[in-house]
Amino acid sequence: MRVTGIFLFLFLMAVGSLHAAEPTTQASNIVVSQISCTSARISWTSGNGAWRLVLVKEASAVDTMPKDGTKYTSFATFGSGSEVGTKNYVCFDNFTNTFTLSGLKNNTTYHIAIFEHDGFGSPDYLTASPATASFKTLDLKFDLSFSYTDSCQNTNNVVFTNKSSTSLTGLKWTWLFGDGNQDTGFNVNHVYTKGGVMSITLIANSPVGCPNSYTHPKPVLIVPRPVSNPVEKTNDTAQCFQGNHFFFQDNTTFANVPKCALQRTWDFGGGDQTTFPSPDKKYANPGKYRIFYQSEILYNNQKTGCTDTTSLYVRVIPDPSSGVSINNPVQCLSVNSFVFDNNYPGLVSYSWKLGDGNTSSNKSVTHSYATTGNYMVIHTAASAEGCSSTDTMFVMVKPNTNASFSGLPASLCEKAAQVTLTPVTPGGLFTGANFNGNNYIPGVPGNYVVKYLVKDSFCPDSTTVATVVQALPRFSLGKDTVLCNLGTKTVNITAPGSVLWENGNTSNFRILNAAGTYWATVDDGGCTWGDTINITEAISPLVNLPADTLVCKGAVVRLSAFWPNSQVSWSNGSSDTMIYVTGAGTYTVTVSNPCGVVSDQVTIRYQGENCDVFVPTAFTPNVDGRNEYFSITGRGITPTMLRIYDRWGIKVFDSDVSKGYDWNGEYNGKPCPDGMYSYVFSYQIIAGSLKRKNSIRGTVLLMR
Repeated sequence: MRVTGIFLFLFLMAVGSLHAAEPTTQASNIVVSQISCTSARISWTSGNGAWRLVLVKEASAVDTMPKDGTKYTSFATFGSGSEVGTKNYVCFDNFTNTFTLSGLKNNTTYHIAIFEHDGFGSPDYLTASPATASFKTLDLKFDLSFSYTDSCQNTNNVVFTNKSSTSLTGLKWTWLFGDGNQDTGFNVNHVYTKGGVMSITLIANSPVGCPNSYTHPKPVLIVPRPVSNPVEKTNDTAQCFQGNHFFFQDNTTFANVPKCALQRTWDFGGGDQTTFPSPDKKYANPGKYRIFYQSEILYNNQKTGCTDTTSLYVRVIPDPSSGVSINNPVQCLSVNSFVFDNNYPGLVSYSWKLGDGNTSSNKSVTHSYATTGNYMVIHTAASAEGCSSTDTMFVMVKPNTNASFSGLPASLCEKAAQVTLTPVTPGGLFTGANFNGNNYIPGVPGNYVVKYLVKDSFCPDSTTVATVVQALPRFSLGKDTVLCNLGTKTVNITAPGSVLWENGNTSNFRILNAAGTYWATVDDGGCTWGDTINITEAISPLVNLPADTLVCKGAVVRLSAFWPNSQVSWSNGSSDTMIYVTGAGTYTVTVSNPCGVVSDQVTIRYQGENCDVFVPTAFTPNVDGRNEYFSITGRGITPTMLRIYDRWGIKVFDSDVSKGYDWNGEYNGKPCPDGMYSYVFSYQIIAGSLKRKNSIRGTVLLMR
């Protein structure tokens, strides 16, 4: 201890000896290392001062300088040392060149300035150009969320989402699910196999001074799933029908979770439901019954959908006497034979009182009654299950009825008139084909049985009679037809019976060779049939259009294709026997009747000029007997007007004045001079009932 004290004294004396000289070189090469969320290691290369003071400021650069002669208090915990200026804290003041800065905020930038000075006491600071640096602390902010659509035990699938933010790298995450299970990964899923309130913790490894775990303030609620267990209290699940009464109890279990309660539903069928924990039930009918049971967990009195469904069966044993059967409770006296039986299984005793003094202890009893009347039968039975019961039933013995009838022949013709049948006992019902009340209507040929049933309330009776419906001797003379080109039609009647034709002929075979109406009938044992056929005659059609031809402009060509009792079809869509053609083309006609179809065609070509007239270009009225007149001729034309004009427009000839259509080259009785003359010529052409008018103009040369 003494050596140490002497060393410290000498060290302080040495330091004090440097006080008089202000440093001239600042520190340099600041290095910030081992940065965490709340601390960092700061080191540097010292200047020539004996000591150095470190100022640290949050978020912005150090903006003040230490004052000479002022001794500041330093702490490595940020904010604990002297404040210089505003928010500039002294975090180090010593002669060494490294320290660990603590007390920092995560994800925050800090600025450093280092000032050299000459020692402690009344320091003299070098304030010009201090060494500066800045750094940012690491960030680790925990956050997480979870979601699920099903919060029930076993069927849940909780999705955990890591929403933490950090500047750290290489972290590994561990999830603690609160049920004793854990998983690793950034985002995870987990299925809870038990119910409860689960606290969720997220752990980050190697946090470098940062918080390493986070527990979410809201736990995961996993609703426990019930285990349904409905029972019959006394375990008496099979009871006799008489006095049956079942008592049920709910023994369902579920995990004890705060705010969770159980709601149960008993469903007995037919809309009979209850939520009571311990219901009871009486059944109105024997049988095996299934009780459906569902339990559901309520959380804070709200349905959760966490259910468990099961069922249990009970059996109501029928009364042993309920299996009684009777073959027919109402029978006729003459043939009555009642069979009583009890088909209920597992019976150990039987007792029958038959109502006429007779009894039996057999399972099945056959009995006939000697007189008509009503009889009360009492039956008592017991089962091996300890159930017994008595049933009472009534049987009736009725007098016989008479179901005979008359009026049905042994045979009838198909489609004959209806036959009225007369029963001995009215009020019954005829059955079989084609009945209308008591009237029988013969239908399709065949053998038939007609039944008459007297529907007595207790003792019906019936009678059946056979009859035959005989087929009509159907035949056909065929469809109405046409005999072509003096042809014939052969008819052969193959129906059985006697044949009679309209002409008295009785042959089955006949050749028809003339137009007319023919009929025949066939009589087969009184059943008759007839048919009629109409015969017409026709000749195969002919058509003969003219040869291909050339016609002049404006001409009309008449085409005819008539044939008796025939249909005509032209290629232009007309169905007339005659058409008028005014345009060039190929025209086809088809003539048809039942005896045949024939076609022909003609091609019409039209010339563009008026070729139906001939106009001379010159004439010579010189009295030599040749070419003395200017005359226009044509095929089938009728002139209606001719006028001639000289070159000055003077009309030198007019057919209306001259009453003719030939010009002799004179005007007013005097010869006209040689030269060209103009003419106008009008005419008409008549083709059948059509009339066509036309006019032409031109010039003619007069030469003498």
